[in-house]
Amino acid sequence: MKEQSAEQRTCLQVALERLEERSIKESTYVSYLKTLRLLNLEDFPYGKLSPRILSQRLSTVLTDSTRRKHAINLRATLGVKIPVAKAKQKEYELPTVAELHQTFEDSVYRIHAFTMLYAGARISESLLKQPIKGNVITFDRQRVHLTYEITSPKTSGPVVVPEWFAREYQATDPKDFERGHPTVYKGIRRRTLKMLGVEMNPHMLRHAFCMALVDMGANPRILMAQMRHQSVEVSLQFYTQARNTDIQALMERFGK
Repeated sequence: MKEQSAEQRTCLQVALERLEERSIKESTYVSYLKTLRLLNLEDFPYGKLSPRILSQRLSTVLTDSTRRKHAINLRATLGVKIPVAKAKQKEYELPTVAELHQTFEDSVYRIHAFTMLYAGARISESLLKQPIKGNVITFDRQRVHLTYEITSPKTSGPVVVPEWFAREYQATDPKDFERGHPTVYKGIRRRTLKMLGVEMNPHMLRHAFCMALVDMGANPRILMAQMRHQSVEVSLQFYTQARNTDIQALMERFGK
């Protein structure tokens, strides 16, 4: 029996063969295959694939950021070059840390929300207890959304947290962290809508953490370390904002 050529195989078959040759995290692997499924490309003949067809499939995706993510995944899995727009900075109208603290103070999602707000965790990293020593939490694991497997996080490293939160984190039973990703995600959105009138996704708490550091005068190197970014540019480009109120306050002091 003749072996199928790449042109005769489906996109899924080609993707699986290409991914076998690479060493990638389980969460990345799942994300790649999810893209093929969502764009209805799993059974599409690879030989008939073209940038035009892929662009048409991507045009059905509603948001720019998700469209960009899928385009990058397609490049990695199928080796087809697709123009990818540069990521745009998201600017949020963020409540204050005090308002967010009060919002989640008596919530069943308190430990998850506070881990994002006071330690800059991603939601997947808040779903299980991380190692802690003193007031330093070392993020070295995450719970994957679809498979619930424990894998390495997107970025790892230590984060210094307030002493009071370190004590609370240390005292919290590991089982209290173990909730499903959709449960925490929806719970945080509902809670913020009810308490603040603004429906916030959990990642906005990570943004609030970064902006709180900026407001306290943290320099870019501190931001990079606390956010566990590999470069200062990521911290500054995607997690800080030039707010009009800050600009006005700055210019009022200018020349005085």
